[in-house]
Amino acid sequence: MRIVAVFPDQRQVGGFVDSLRNVGFDRKDMIISDFNKEQEFTNIKDAAKEMIFIKSEREGLSELGTFADGIKGLESDEGIIVAVELPKHECDKVREIAEQNGAKEILQD
Repeated sequence: MRIVAVFPDQRQVGGFVDSLRNVGFDRKDMIISDFNKEQEFTNIKDAAKEMIFIKSEREGLSELGTFADGIKGLESDEGIIVAVELPKHECDKVREIAEQNGAKEILQD
């Protein structure tokens, strides 16, 4: 299970990550991606020199795109994305923590 939250600024992301760590989540369970810092590449060779690839639901590494492109239903186009892998029984708690820290959009899949 995964919760994806979009925050307007870094301060809110820091509060969210700290709150999750306080209730037992590890940083390795989270992916954080900033819309403003994502880069577009025209070919796979240039991309490989500049970025670390994250395995996602996409077909393969030859399909270039941003982390946000792989999140179905995401309406925001700015801010900072935090995706958290978690057990199903933790979803309500994490959603509440995201809301308390100012998430402007929250998706669950």
